[in-house]
Amino acid sequence: MSHKGIFAVVVGAVAIALVVIREPFSGVRDVAHEAVRLHLELFGSSIYEYHATTGKWPTQIDDLATTSLPATSPHWRSWFDYDAMVIVWHKTLNPDPKDNAGHILAYHNKGLIAEQGQSWVCWGDLRTEYIKTEDLRAYLNNLKD
Repeated sequence: MSHKGIFAVVVGAVAIALVVIREPFSGVRDVAHEAVRLHLELFGSSIYEYHATTGKWPTQIDDLATTSLPATSPHWRSWFDYDAMVIVWHKTLNPDPKDNAGHILAYHNKGLIAEQGQSWVCWGDLRTEYIKTEDLRAYLNNLKD
């Protein structure tokens, strides 16, 4: 079985387990949240991988295509094609993620999860957190100043 096949089986098993363990609606919701959180971690990691390989920080989605991201998540680009995820293109970060804890690398932007007053974000230290959307907007507005 290919890596893609194994990944699909594992994701399916986790989804089924979550649905069986919890009531149907919260199970589906939990799986959706976990998918967003997992992809944010992958996107954040790919930013550091690109920097480790090139010595530069990525500036566009195509830069992430040169990392292991496409092999890890074959449909990764669709998150961006539909504006469901946004990368915050930082020009300077520290190469060590733990030193970037106060910077948001990426966030979930669109869909039912993002329309409930909170948004998933991936911080520079690769933590994911579900924060108030108003706090995310304030962070992004501060970047513009």
